[in-house]
Amino acid sequence: MEPKDSRYGPHRVPIKSDGGGDSSGSNTDPPPGAEAPPTLYMLWATAPNIDTFMPQGEGSGGKPVRAETHSAFSVNVGDMADSMSVLLDSSKDMVTRYEGLKALVLAADASHTVFGEQATYTEHIPKPSPTSLDKRNAHEPTFAEPEGPLVEADPGVRSAAEKFGPYMYPGMKNVLMECANAIELLGRYIVLLDRAGTYYARADHQSVFPEPSGKSIVDT
Repeated sequence: MEPKDSRYGPHRVPIKSDGGGDSSGSNTDPPPGAEAPPTLYMLWATAPNIDTFMPQGEGSGGKPVRAETHSAFSVNVGDMADSMSVLLDSSKDMVTRYEGLKALVLAADASHTVFGEQATYTEHIPKPSPTSLDKRNAHEPTFAEPEGPLVEADPGVRSAAEKFGPYMYPGMKNVLMECANAIELLGRYIVLLDRAGTYYARADHQSVFPEPSGKSIVDT
């Protein structure tokens, strides 16, 4: 199913994906581009009341549209309102978690240290043991002995990270985009659920017999 723009928020930015790849393990394709992750916010804090106020549709010539005949059915508007409240609570939690994950991804992308770009290794060099020809104190430091282990840059890990990172950092942002799209679709479903409940409530409100006009309904 093709993604659609939200009626209640900014337009979705499409993610370009060329696919491809080979089985040899090498990849000469350029790194993918990354879209800026969107910011999510709640459209509603609480579930709105389902009422009967809706604009009346009109057909051609300004005449009211005649409703078709359907079999009888029952709709529990209260259950629909309860479902909306549950979905809104879940949406709030997802938006909060998404924004937290987004902050982690953006921080990782800014630092460029997640995949080993600053990797080091520690080399432990033992101190020489005193011999019969070495009468100095074994614990006395000399200029020839290092004070503790040596920390060196790891060129192998750093080189691999410099090749791996340009693919992963944009990929993480694109995954964020898909997460945001899924959450936004849930928000659209909540809006449609409210709209459906409103229509049902309005239909029920108007399903009454008109007041008697006082005129005779039998020809005399």
